[in-house]
Amino acid sequence: MGSTLVYCRLVENWERVELFSSFLKLSGDIEVVPPLRLTDVVNRMTEYLEIQHLTLEPLASTYPVISTVEDSAMVAKRALLMVVPIGESAADHGGRRALLETKVARQVALTIDTFSLVCEVFLEPRLSLRETLERSVDDFLPVRNLNAVWLPALTHERVTIQRSFALIHPRQILSFSERGEAAS
Repeated sequence: MGSTLVYCRLVENWERVELFSSFLKLSGDIEVVPPLRLTDVVNRMTEYLEIQHLTLEPLASTYPVISTVEDSAMVAKRALLMVVPIGESAADHGGRRALLETKVARQVALTIDTFSLVCEVFLEPRLSLRETLERSVDDFLPVRNLNAVWLPALTHERVTIQRSFALIHPRQILSFSERGEAAS
């Protein structure tokens, strides 16, 4: 009799995320193995993110989608505007508080492709947001207290996103404005 090899993935290493493109919201699970954070996984030197249990839905009900559910899919990072954990991202919120203590929280307004948003960024004390973005053009920018509005929704049904944490694709930023230090 032969033996059967059973492969099991630990549930606690998977984090539920929403991935936003210009007109789609993708939801699924991404593997985040400690000590890595979601930020570390997304900013790896790869072109794609592996997402399990992927569902696709249009941001407006008038946009059709052919395939809405996939067991596993590769998602091109270059096509994403934002990566947003569903619920608390424990690995990003809890693990590296010491890193944030050396940074300055700034309130910013951003326009990324089809979204307008206001959020907080954490910057090195001597660097502006522009300098930070120019130093790491491929690393998704971690933000806190995200409030976003999907701009085409002004003529369609309203789509807003409010989350405590998100990652913004820096190459998708059309404009930004620093509004000063964030409220504590």
